Amino acid sequence: METVIHFENVTKTFGKVVANSQITMDVRKGEILALLGENGSGKTTLCNMLAGIYYPDKGKIYINGQHAHIMSPQDSFKYHIGMVHQHYKLVDVFTAAENIVLGLNPKEFKFDIKAAKKKIKEICDKYGFVLDFNKKIYEMSVSEKQTLEIVKVLFRGAEILILDEPTAVLTPQETEMLFSVIRNMRADGKSVVIITHKLKEVLEISDRVVILRKGEYIGAIDTKDATEEILTEMMVGEKVELNID
Repeated sequence: METVIHFENVTKTFGKVVANSQITMDVRKGEILALLGENGSGKTTLCNMLAGIYYPDKGKIYINGQHAHIMSPQDSFKYHIGMVHQHYKLVDVFTAAENIVLGLNPKEFKFDIKAAKKKIKEICDKYGFVLDFNKKIYEMSVSEKQTLEIVKVLFRGAEILILDEPTAVLTPQETEMLFSVIRNMRADGKSVVIITHKLKEVLEISDRVVILRKGEYIGAIDTKDATEEILTEMMVGEKVELNID
């Protein structure tokens, strides 16, 4: 499969804390990649460098084979990367449609809410989202807000989507709906990176798993070859008994 993102010896530190240490790994086109690790393993920090929130202290990031300089979220959008964070970035008193067009460069998209709603509906119909784009943010459930954030990055042209702990606040039914949408995006050739530590969900939704531990790359495994026991051992560095009486 074609590589869309390549991290080459990427290191990020905060003072004396090494969040990521010489990480080399790939994200492939049209795959669902689970980025797995315990809390503090460096998963979100690594992806925040794709989102333009942080910049590597050392190493390089390549997007579609080209050395990428991602210095801001605007740069990230230029590389067709969209990240949905755990804490949503929405304006409560605006509608869903208004939040989607908010912040767009007027030169790139003329502020036409009618045209925006048409494009939003096309995205929702294509991938199976359920979204009332006339609804105010303060009236929305957490699941609806998450849906809006995903539609927002797709509206901006994202081909690579990063979802940070997307099921943390969802019910089982909402999680199944989200997974259905993610599979539809994969079928459309998009790459989806899911940051998580939930083993059962990793085995259900992903094609491949990359494991980080204490800021270091431990390895990658095809999901079809993985078990909870294998993934747990890679995460913590030793065998763990999962069957508790």
